[in-house]
Amino acid sequence: MCQVEEDYNDALEHQNVPCISKKCLKCKELTAAVVIRAGDPYCRDCFKEYFIHKFRAMLGKNRIIFPGEKVLLAVSGGPSSCSMLSQVQQGLSQNAHKKLRFVPGIVFIDEGGAVGQSVEERRKTVAELQTVFKATGFPFHIVPLEQVLALPSEVITTVPPSSQRTASAYKAAVDKFTNEFKFIGESSNSRATEQEEKETLFQMFQSPRRSYYSN
Repeated sequence: MCQVEEDYNDALEHQNVPCISKKCLKCKELTAAVVIRAGDPYCRDCFKEYFIHKFRAMLGKNRIIFPGEKVLLAVSGGPSSCSMLSQVQQGLSQNAHKKLRFVPGIVFIDEGGAVGQSVEERRKTVAELQTVFKATGFPFHIVPLEQVLALPSEVITTVPPSSQRTASAYKAAVDKFTNEFKFIGESSNSRATEQEEKETLFQMFQSPRRSYYSN
């Protein structure tokens, strides 16, 4: 047993660890700040650009979400979900390349009661997240875990998996989403402001859910 551990430790010591002191693989100018995959160094700006591209390309290529579809973003307040929320915000901005075309909403499940947080601690967390959510302009819902567990099974519905959605249904969803935004440009000679677009998304999220796939 001791010999196995010694061999394992020796392997770790001799393993080549990627060095982040070299130049960025993409811009070849700035010093790398992060190494991804098999030792590919990126500076901060290039990594951010790469990350944004991968996020939007994944959604577009796989057609996981149909244009105009309502998507509830589960945000816990941790780094991963906050990063996702930031990506969606940027992806819906006017200057975004390959702009996202779904209708976002936010949900936060307050699990404080399950981890022993006091009422005051839970209120503080909720207040902080409310500030963050309001800044996005997206509709949001903050729900205590106790309320979630009390939901009757009748209110829980499912939708067909993306594999059952046809290419023609996706195209129809694109056309419908585009038409729903036409009135913004027709009602004004200037380009719609970002706030007007957010208000439109908010109205779409509040309206009854529409189906963009065929049976």
